[in-house]
Amino acid sequence: MKNLTFFLRFVALTLFLNGCTSGSSGVEPLGVLATPTAFSSSGTFLFLDAAYPPTRSIPEKPHIVRWRLVQINWGVLLDESGQARPVSEIVLNLFPDVTYVGVIQEIAPEGDGYVWSGYLKDIEFSALYMVYTSGVFLAHFDSPLGVYEVAFVEDDLYRVIQIEQAEYPGGEG
Repeated sequence: MKNLTFFLRFVALTLFLNGCTSGSSGVEPLGVLATPTAFSSSGTFLFLDAAYPPTRSIPEKPHIVRWRLVQINWGVLLDESGQARPVSEIVLNLFPDVTYVGVIQEIAPEGDGYVWSGYLKDIEFSALYMVYTSGVFLAHFDSPLGVYEVAFVEDDLYRVIQIEQAEYPGGEG
């Protein structure tokens, strides 16, 4: 429960900061995505290559090492009725050279969605948090090997980012 509370605070802060920085860069704040209607249980990867580019510019930030546009393979997380699947492991294909297996320890209903929490298989001191609420998906994956986040861009597009920890106080090593 402590991890869930921390993550929900993290999500709220992320949404707040994205709203603040989006306005200053001339980009309109993000809207809310409707409940996904396309499900594919084929394939085990959580992220699919984006089928099209975004219609708006995506601001660059100094803490982002690299990023990739993706779509969510909803069939991995949700069934056809929008209920969370009872998954124990999920393949997290963050970048072509970064793939982890996420071990799901808890799936908890949260508002009109779900929170998945756990860790990265075979990686000590790792954590994963994924939230789906109000039609929007957010995720945070961290370990000594790297920190990654997934955030909503527009429509059904999301951005996977690798975070440069050295850009934050105390992140020097």
